[in-house]
Amino acid sequence: MTKSMLALEFKRCKSDTGVYYYHNKKTKVLVIAIVYVDNVCFMSTKGSLLLNELKQKFMARWECHDLGETTEFLDMHISHDCKNQKIFINQCEYLKKVLACFNVATNPTHTPLPSEFSFKPNEKQCDPKFHQKYQ
Repeated sequence: MTKSMLALEFKRCKSDTGVYYYHNKKTKVLVIAIVYVDNVCFMSTKGSLLLNELKQKFMARWECHDLGETTEFLDMHISHDCKNQKIFINQCEYLKKVLACFNVATNPTHTPLPSEFSFKPNEKQCDPKFHQKYQ
């Protein structure tokens, strides 16, 4: 896989060996490929032209199919809000499978917080002992 990705001019991420990236400095387009066993997910910052070109080159080297826009990858549900340029990822279905495997009930219950409660970010410096305890 690495030889194929390098031949396509992708670079391998040093912090995660399953992540490859291709950066076109001229157009400032970044294409990222996440590889896990026999699953590959391609994504791009903008410009689907380069993304599609790289996917076609990849598919010419490997027997695979383009399944279109990613809605699920490695048990993560992925949804897109194109208007606000946001991506949402959740693992609710995976969590349900894990809980069912261990025969844990998934009945909804009330929390002590009121339904209209909204969390606010902490603007203060965190106590190092507290941070280490809950990190």
